Amino acid sequence: MDDLERRLAALLSEPSADDPPPGLADRIHRAVATRRRNRRALVLAAAAGATAVLVAVPLAVRGGNGDATATAKLSPSPASTPASISGRTASSEPPVTMTPTPDQVNLTAPAGVLLERALHELMNVTSVVDVGGRTERGERFVPAALGSDGTVLGSTPDGQVAEVGASGGTPRELGFAARSGLGTATGFRTWTELKGSAADQRCRTADGTTRTISPQGTDPRAQVWVDGGVIVGSDVMRQPWVAKGCAGVGTVVRDGNPPSGEAVAFSYPYLFTAEAANDKVLRIVDVETGRVAAEHPLPEGVRAQSMAEPDQEWYAAASGKWFAWVAGDTLRWVPRDSWGPVSELPGVPTPEKGVSPWMTAGNRLVTYNTGAYSFLLDPVTGRRSKSPDVMLAAGDWLLWRNGDGYRLANLR
Repeated sequence: MDDLERRLAALLSEPSADDPPPGLADRIHRAVATRRRNRRALVLAAAAGATAVLVAVPLAVRGGNGDATATAKLSPSPASTPASISGRTASSEPPVTMTPTPDQVNLTAPAGVLLERALHELMNVTSVVDVGGRTERGERFVPAALGSDGTVLGSTPDGQVAEVGASGGTPRELGFAARSGLGTATGFRTWTELKGSAADQRCRTADGTTRTISPQGTDPRAQVWVDGGVIVGSDVMRQPWVAKGCAGVGTVVRDGNPPSGEAVAFSYPYLFTAEAANDKVLRIVDVETGRVAAEHPLPEGVRAQSMAEPDQEWYAAASGKWFAWVAGDTLRWVPRDSWGPVSELPGVPTPEKGVSPWMTAGNRLVTYNTGAYSFLLDPVTGRRSKSPDVMLAAGDWLLWRNGDGYRLANLR
């Protein structure tokens, strides 16, 4: 087509006795270009409707002072491209592009299938297994926690807790009920147990030994984190508490020495707490030593707390490399080693009414769950995906909805 257009333009530009009206060649070029733009627009519009495709979006990258320094469509650099993608070496192939093209996107494929294809382009997927959407007795299974060992923990509509190992299969009920506070690690499971209007955090080892680990109760509405064999939660006074597995009752990280604030994220051994009322800082506390390892201003978009306004709802997650948070309708993240610049992505899904959103972070990927939808981000490339139902990340693992069940992938 391009060669034909060039020859046609050359022919039309040569004078002859039968010359067409002036400007005809330009009009032909403009008409062809318009048709191409229309075709591309139709393809991209259709691709935007495929919710589970990881695509590139404009990201505002901000300097440490909060000023916008650049807006760019991020693409993976050769250094961040996986060494092998579908058996091809990165050195012999161009970097993975982040905008779907017609040959990359099968618009009739289910959302979970599209996400899996995108993951294969983005990272080295070492294994993928099926996780059943129903327990052994046929009850619907809703995942709520993913361990760094690949164990999936969830519950049924009547609150019975069930689990699936990293090899996938049908969820197995564990013999106790819980509505919140689920967490898992090698050797133990933890959950929030309601006792009337009060609640305790319970922990069970592989041999069945079960004990209470929250020092003065726990808040059933607060998130519970498990990483490095350590469990972190909050009591009803919003004070963080820390327990080392099921070994014994944990300890409260109190205001004072060190000052703590409210727990917002955890990546062993560091607990991230926000003190928005007085000191107006984000603190990073080493749970092994109890010392403050670093302090930063409140994350961008998070306002200082005052008596005149209700508390702001915002959500965060941390890994060894990233700290990410959602405030309002914007997802932001920073590398932990430099704590800047800040990258931001507006337009994240609105939480479902009555649902408290939560975030998870793996070694590479970050998820934001809102109830009806979940949002997946790769901070390295800026690629993101919106998908129905829950998505969970932990360590090298990612769980997502696929048809009537789920898929669990190990990613490197």
